Amino acid sequence: MFNPQNVPPGGVCLSSFVLVRKGGSILVGKMARPEVWIERFFVGENFAPEYAGSNKYLLPARHLAWYESPLAAAADILQEQLKSRTTKKSIKLLDVQSHLRGDPNSKEQPAHWDICFVYETKLPANFAGQLKQLPWWRDLKFVPLSSLSASDFTRGHGDVLEEAGLLAHG
Repeated sequence: MFNPQNVPPGGVCLSSFVLVRKGGSILVGKMARPEVWIERFFVGENFAPEYAGSNKYLLPARHLAWYESPLAAAADILQEQLKSRTTKKSIKLLDVQSHLRGDPNSKEQPAHWDICFVYETKLPANFAGQLKQLPWWRDLKFVPLSSLSASDFTRGHGDVLEEAGLLAHG
């Protein structure tokens, strides 16, 4: 149960991630326009500028809105972040993960718990031509999984790929 006695002091985030694959490559991008990510994609205002400035990749993902299902969030990611008209039927649950970050005994940096719903989908063949037209992304492209490591990502997104078995543990 989520109540003040059962939630880590650093809070809990429920997030949906959408892995878009094309052959041995995966769709990744870098954050542009942090204000859009704060307002539309539920990234904390203290963190979005840091993520944008890191020059590291993100997966298409966001936190769930209040009372939103993980699948509805995944569909919204495809529609709002990627401007793709994909149906919920084409989105498949790949993994559910739990990540505890921080020290449960620390008052300075209290533990934070992430619960991640990882989905997978394929986008229409003509989607690749739309990649450069999304102003909240920079360098949105398909990158071979074999060339990526967890350290290429910000916001723990590399950890999500490692846990899903798509990146070598490093």
